Amino acid sequence: MGMKKTNYIELYIDKIIIAAAAFLSLIILFVFVFKSPNVDGAGPSEIDDAIHQKAMRLDARMNDEPNENIKYVSKQVQFLALLNNPIGKDVNDNIKFPLAGNQSQKLEDSLKFTYKIPNIGRIERPSSSVVRMAAFVPLEELSMTVTYESAEKKIEDLDLVTVESSIDIKTLYAKFRESFAGRSFPAEKRKEQYAKPVFAKVQLQKKTLQPDGSWSDWAEVPQTKICYLKKNLAIPEEPSEYGIEMALVQFAKDEFREEVIQPQVYCNAIPADMWISPSFYNKRQVKLEKQQEEIRRQEMEAEKTRRLQDRSTPARETRETRTPSRNVDEMTPIGGRGREAAPSRTTSRREAAPRQPTQTRRQPTTPERERPARPDRVTNSPSLPDITEEADFEAIKIKPENSLENLDKLVFWAHDDTTKPGEKYQYRIRVGVFNPIAGRDLFTEEQKEYRNQVVLWSDFADVNSTIEIPQRLYFFPIEVRDNPKGISTDKNVEVVVARYMLGNWASKKYSVKSGEEIGRADEDADARLADAGINSDPIDFSTGAVMVDARRISELYGTGTLRSRDYYEMMFSFDGNKIEKMPIKEKNWPADVTKIYKDITATLEAPPIVLLPWEQASSGTTRRAPTYQPGNMENESLPMQPGNMPGGPMPFMP
Repeated sequence: MGMKKTNYIELYIDKIIIAAAAFLSLIILFVFVFKSPNVDGAGPSEIDDAIHQKAMRLDARMNDEPNENIKYVSKQVQFLALLNNPIGKDVNDNIKFPLAGNQSQKLEDSLKFTYKIPNIGRIERPSSSVVRMAAFVPLEELSMTVTYESAEKKIEDLDLVTVESSIDIKTLYAKFRESFAGRSFPAEKRKEQYAKPVFAKVQLQKKTLQPDGSWSDWAEVPQTKICYLKKNLAIPEEPSEYGIEMALVQFAKDEFREEVIQPQVYCNAIPADMWISPSFYNKRQVKLEKQQEEIRRQEMEAEKTRRLQDRSTPARETRETRTPSRNVDEMTPIGGRGREAAPSRTTSRREAAPRQPTQTRRQPTTPERERPARPDRVTNSPSLPDITEEADFEAIKIKPENSLENLDKLVFWAHDDTTKPGEKYQYRIRVGVFNPIAGRDLFTEEQKEYRNQVVLWSDFADVNSTIEIPQRLYFFPIEVRDNPKGISTDKNVEVVVARYMLGNWASKKYSVKSGEEIGRADEDADARLADAGINSDPIDFSTGAVMVDARRISELYGTGTLRSRDYYEMMFSFDGNKIEKMPIKEKNWPADVTKIYKDITATLEAPPIVLLPWEQASSGTTRRAPTYQPGNMENESLPMQPGNMPGGPMPFMP
């Protein structure tokens, strides 16, 4: 058994600590109590004696005679002077206070420096377009918290006018830098924060053609209903230094800049090409018209080839495979064809029967399908060049990551969503930039008038042509019949009324007598649109026109050798005072009226346009119309007004 090792420190550590603490306590007691340095050597009796002697000396001094050598001097004058100006002698009123950003000059010298306001100058000649939409219109006022995407919306017909122009942005930036931070300025006088122009507004004004033929005064076009920054874009009415400074900071933000210069457009429920600004839109329309002209030429050549092949077949087979031709006046779609009378058609747009240059349509039969292959209008069509205006438009759009001073020109536009069908307008546009020193005495004598001008405007640029909004309601007198009435005979006129609604046309035929209104409101839903899932109930076919009479006209026409013709014309009135006239039957109509009638008829024969939901319309997916193919009914060439609408207002349109 090994011996147990003992650690003496661990055994006696507690006793050692107690002994050390007791020894330290004794030292403190001796040093600070018994030998305290604060101890007074005198005892209590000695202290009492010292106090008594001091009191006796003070009493003796009080009983002595006063010292006459010390005289009192009054301090009243000094006191009153100090009371009137307590800090006068301690403040130096000859010092010069430092100024923020300029410690070397006095305030008076700073105010004497002036700046020359730059001239905004002229803008480019504007272009315009009218786009017919089935737009998603918000039902509540938008704001920064209630945006276009989150607001409650309704699909409505809208003719959106857009006016576009541009400005030399590099020159404008150079002018502002030269005016506020030029090289000739002293370093302390340069205003770098003012050297970049901040756009305040793109102002669009219009005039309306009045019924008497005169034009109204210029009126400013308000911002669209989808502008969610409408309240925030208000320009300060009174020029003030702080108001202008705040506006410069706010309008320089990306979202404000884009809403001022290139405002957003309504989402369109009609499947169509993407919206682009007017200059690119008009170029695209020209290309489309050229393409359609080429396609029509190819169709005519294919039709000639087909007819030659038909003539080469036996006459008996030809008679079996052909159907009688049909005159335009006998076509039923313009009056709203019934399902029983409707010709057999497929519901697919790609499979729609092609429209021939004449009004003859063939119904293919089994023998005809078994004929030898003939030139096909679709497969023989050359590939037409792609339209690149969309890419060019994307290139001129301002983006947050791009600086305006790096652009060669700045393209801007403004919308007008307050147009009415059938009206004519004239537009002019200008752009405004904030005056950064408005409200301050920093102007030269020659430019004092700019002191209270918050916005520096460019010159107005007028749109050269008058913009005509397409009609949405037409009526066509197609036939006249006698209506015996006792010993006299009245005239009944068959009138077709066509209304445009949400991308589609609907029509109804009426038999109208003298004194009756043409068309009626609250008609039943259109069966053709209902089959496509479009709610058109009720349809308002009322025109506001009342038939006055139908009379027979005999006239001579032609050039050189004149020929006579007889026809009936319908007389009608909108206000009961002015009587207007329109020939009855298509063959007697003017050429432009006939063209509109045929365009609407062709549209009614095609499958209806199905509207896009919000999710699809707002995302821009599948918005492009199908590529034109010869024989595709939905893409048949129509004479288009700006905005993809056939024709224009005519005398017989309300």
